[in-house]
Amino acid sequence: MGSIVIKLKNLISIPRPHLFVIPAAVGICGYVLSSSKVDLFGIIFSILIPILIWSGGQTFNDFYDADFDKVYHPEWPIPSGNITKKTALVYGSLFYALGIICSLGFNIYCTIVTLFIIFFSFIYSKLKRKGIYGNICFGICVSLCLLIGSTIAKNTTFMIFYIMLISILIHMSDNIIGTFADMDVDKKLGFNTLPIEFGIKKSARICLLFIIISFIMTLILSGFTLNYFLPLAIIAFISIFWSSLMVYSNPRKFTKISGFWIVYSFFMGEILFYMSFLVGG
Repeated sequence: MGSIVIKLKNLISIPRPHLFVIPAAVGICGYVLSSSKVDLFGIIFSILIPILIWSGGQTFNDFYDADFDKVYHPEWPIPSGNITKKTALVYGSLFYALGIICSLGFNIYCTIVTLFIIFFSFIYSKLKRKGIYGNICFGICVSLCLLIGSTIAKNTTFMIFYIMLISILIHMSDNIIGTFADMDVDKKLGFNTLPIEFGIKKSARICLLFIIISFIMTLILSGFTLNYFLPLAIIAFISIFWSSLMVYSNPRKFTKISGFWIVYSFFMGEILFYMSFLVGG
């Protein structure tokens, strides 16, 4: 009985349920901004499909990272042996299959976007420790959740694509900073993440630049649409910018696991950013 409970606990933890709020916020943001009439059915699946694809991506990410995690996170489900790689493969595939099935209930465009997210998730898992390419894939994966919501609403506008560009820059930044804590182990294993390739100070500078550009783009957007609440967006960017500035001022501080809290600080600002569109939508 105890082993079943442990396995169940590990199965629940693999998709990172504490981070479901990120894909959920992006998906519902895309739906609310694109729908002339918001309904509960649309809201539920604008949240559910991104979460299912996120869960599949996180599970496959752990599947591909099993050797790395044996060194750095031996207590995690797969390297600890509580979940086998075969089980993880089936589990991740199940999430993807459910996400695709749900998307088929709407339209072909929603399904195509879902498949694109899955494709970029696989690419991310392969490239996440090969320079900036993995960071770009992560940003694309998250931002595409906006299109999940807009295709469910059957109304994808230019504004959605514009916000996607902002979203890519923001999530690239938090993903780059997330690699700082793994830097020492990445070096030992011969990986080539951005802080290893360009240096930690320059990587922090790149993140800060991305955030500044995304903030300027948000201000420009405010001049063309009233569909979001600018003061709340500014507060969100103050939080994100502060997090970026903290990293830039002392990047070495965040190369240890104890400094990983800064990524969650990013997440809080990102959630508030998407909420600004919901309030104004």
